[in-house]
Amino acid sequence: MSGAAEAQRHDVLVKIVLGDLLDDGILGARPGDKSFPLRVFFGELGSQVGTPRAFALACGLNFFFRSEMEDEDKLTIGYEVSRAYYAYAAEAGIDRATLGEISPLLATLMNTELGRVSLASADHLATFDSTLHEREPGSDPHGARIVRPASFLAKVTANDRVRKKARVLT
Repeated sequence: MSGAAEAQRHDVLVKIVLGDLLDDGILGARPGDKSFPLRVFFGELGSQVGTPRAFALACGLNFFFRSEMEDEDKLTIGYEVSRAYYAYAAEAGIDRATLGEISPLLATLMNTELGRVSLASADHLATFDSTLHEREPGSDPHGARIVRPASFLAKVTANDRVRKKARVLT
């Protein structure tokens, strides 16, 4: 591969993993910094971007952060990106404790693109609550214990009402 082609490939990869959009607080985070789990996550996503789930997640994140659209449409995209995030995390074997660190930071980052609605992680919840959760296919229909989350929760910012329930596997 020529030098110019390699440089172009690198530029595309930087964009796919949002390296041109993320601020220095994430990109330059050190161990112990609040945003360090996001830095590790995006680094790992970049190293795995050749796999189908990682590529789908990276593309979804790119579409979410780079496209101009109404809040309701952006919420729909963000919710589906959160589903891709959890599918990637399950396939990559990211443990629940690590997800508990990354997910709220990712939701907060995504909320910078939303106004009247917001996304929230449900990783900290261990018990199924039908006002907040929907069961994923394959869940125990009577199980109360959440095995793993499968999406973020979407709320209306003004009144904290649930707009879209978090999907979970019980």
